[in-house]
Amino acid sequence: MFDTALVSTFMPPPQLGWEPGQVIVNATGAKVPNHRLHPPVPVVARILWDRDGEERIDTVALGWSGREVYVQMLDRRYQFTAVWLDAADVRRR
Repeated sequence: MFDTALVSTFMPPPQLGWEPGQVIVNATGAKVPNHRLHPPVPVVARILWDRDGEERIDTVALGWSGREVYVQMLDRRYQFTAVWLDAADVRRR
């Protein structure tokens, strides 16, 4: 009664080499910055993805609170646009 030929031949799209919705393992959690940086400061941030492993990215620091730095995170694998990292994982460019 129904034509199921298309359903049985469906192939999922190829993997892109990374998966969306990953967790940043070395993120320290959300908070309000004690200090905002205007303009943002260019930095290199060490990101530890739960599935893709360690990566160093060129980005900017948007603020800080104690020993934690709020860095811009424009990566489709991550659901937010910024992440809190320990200062040891961030250095100025």
